[in-house]
Amino acid sequence: MAAVVLDNLTKTFRDFLGRRRVRALDGLCLSVHKGEVFGLLGPNGSGKSTAFKICVGLLRPDAGQARILDHAPGSLAARMATGYLPEESTLLPHLTARETLRLLGALSGLTRQECARRADALLERLGLKEAGARRVKGFSKGMQRRLGVAGVLMADPQVFILDEPTSGLDPLGARDMKQLILELAGKGKTIIISSHLLGEIENVCHRVAFLNQGRLLRQGTLDELLREQGVHELRVSPADPGAVAALENLARERGLRIEKSGVPLKTLESFYVDVLGKRAGEP
Repeated sequence: MAAVVLDNLTKTFRDFLGRRRVRALDGLCLSVHKGEVFGLLGPNGSGKSTAFKICVGLLRPDAGQARILDHAPGSLAARMATGYLPEESTLLPHLTARETLRLLGALSGLTRQECARRADALLERLGLKEAGARRVKGFSKGMQRRLGVAGVLMADPQVFILDEPTSGLDPLGARDMKQLILELAGKGKTIIISSHLLGEIENVCHRVAFLNQGRLLRQGTLDELLREQGVHELRVSPADPGAVAALENLARERGLRIEKSGVPLKTLESFYVDVLGKRAGEP
């Protein structure tokens, strides 16, 4: 059974005279499986946020429908099953981080004891334990983003819809967010995310879809979409120069063209983590 289904979603935004201004979605069809991390990619204005808002009942489509665990968006069952992180989190500036999470937990129907327990656990998991008593108005953008994610986690929903979840985070925070997403998927949660940082999508998603002007262009697993045909890459260790030279000579004897050979480069993200170290308390 699919966790999220978008069936022929169409949405047009009009001006105050009713004239069509923007076709945000144009017959969008998608199906996201339970326990899957699904990435929605596309330029600004491609329809990603509009699709998310329809899924959580903030907008109604002109045609088609969305289903969340076979429930209509906006219904009590769908709202209880879904956690939504918008592109811009709106937090009450006069509340502390701990008060914010307890309020969100109470609105989700948790008991006072459950709110306190989950709030403290999530503050620690999201790296905000030392800031739990601070007012949100003094938080950096990255801290607000982590608090927003903690708020989504308070009710422990089955489906997560995350719009730019790493916005404002430094590389260490982004790494922690990706690890959290993989942890949630490992527990059988369904996660739909959008991001302009393609490396983040590549590290966590099982499948991705590309949108442009509200239309679905391509979708599939990363292996299906990114595999280069007619090329084979071989990585060996230890890097013994003599053995590598022998392999290169054998390749040439077999009529193969060596397109690249040399010491591979780390990603900038992994080098950043190596240089700056781990967060306090990590093993």
